[in-house]
Amino acid sequence: MDVAEPVSARAAEKRGLLLAFGVFGSFWGAWAALLPAVKAQTGVSDGRLGLALAVIAVAAVPATLVGGRVVDRIGATRMLPATLLAFAICAPLPGLSHGLATLLPVFVLLGIASGLLDIAVNAATASWERWETARLMSAGHAAFSAGVVVGSVSSGLARQQGSGPFPVLLVIALVVAVVAWRQPSYRSTTDAPPAPRTRRGPAGILLALGVLVAAAFLLEDALQSWSALHLERGLGASPAVSGLGPGLFAASMAVGRLLGHVASRPGREHMVVAAGGLATGVGAVLLAVAPGPVWGLAALTLAGAGTSVLAPVLFSAIGARSAPGREGADLSTASGLGYVGFLAGPPLVGAVSAATSLPTALASLGLFGLLLAVAGPLVLRRPVTAPR
Repeated sequence: MDVAEPVSARAAEKRGLLLAFGVFGSFWGAWAALLPAVKAQTGVSDGRLGLALAVIAVAAVPATLVGGRVVDRIGATRMLPATLLAFAICAPLPGLSHGLATLLPVFVLLGIASGLLDIAVNAATASWERWETARLMSAGHAAFSAGVVVGSVSSGLARQQGSGPFPVLLVIALVVAVVAWRQPSYRSTTDAPPAPRTRRGPAGILLALGVLVAAAFLLEDALQSWSALHLERGLGASPAVSGLGPGLFAASMAVGRLLGHVASRPGREHMVVAAGGLATGVGAVLLAVAPGPVWGLAALTLAGAGTSVLAPVLFSAIGARSAPGREGADLSTASGLGYVGFLAGPPLVGAVSAATSLPTALASLGLFGLLLAVAGPLVLRRPVTAPR
């Protein structure tokens, strides 16, 4: 009994965390596929839509920073069910908006709920890894990407059948609520064997890693958010095919993250980030110059494979450099900077698109891939000073 109970608890906790990642991703996959319909329903331009999308990140940044401190105080596993439920309440609200005036406050609520859920699920996974001395972060991010696949493809098919944004988002909200209700009773991390006390990793390195997370998130969100619109409007794809854009992007990310634990062994992180940044940047440029939907989908698949490894490797690097009991604060700083990437991505693409064209805006994302390919190895070669 003493042996079976921990094994059962471990399996239940692992399943609960992966489901939380999965439903979180399903919303953002559906959102990417529904963006053309939301744009048409609200009647906003590319530039205004980009600025409106930035509101999500603006609201998420302080929520993430505050949430990280709360996580360190009460535990991420106690916050996770509550943040899932809050996200379920906010998820269908964008489907009710018919103009910019109603879209903006909805995005504020969505950003707060998203920031809190983001830090809760990542910190809970980091706590599980410390308890079990095993890896789960890459699998969790793979579940997020798999959720994006399901959400984007199913939403594209629903649009093809004439469904509007609200019914699709309402179904996803109900699924998120069920996952919140079915979360297991997590073991208290305060009962885990105490980690050795060591000094924290240098703040400069943690800050540099956070900036790299911001660049990675900027690429991921910009490509997912604008790919369906580019495929549909610029390359002449149908709604079902345009919905495949973020779906294939996320599918490629899911596969890459499932294999990421092999490639991201200690000593290889700098190589993984360099290759991932380069592949993502090249994929963005190829998407911009694609002559048709098939080539556009192929470019998104390459970009998804590249970006798949970036966030898990960088989050693991931050966890390895965080002192025990500081995971929530350090991860919230990285997540906050990551949301700054989300904040910069939509208006950057929207502004460049308004001034030039959407293909030019997508091609400009290649510069951020180059930044990761060059700066990532320089930062990750620094030694780890805190236990994982």
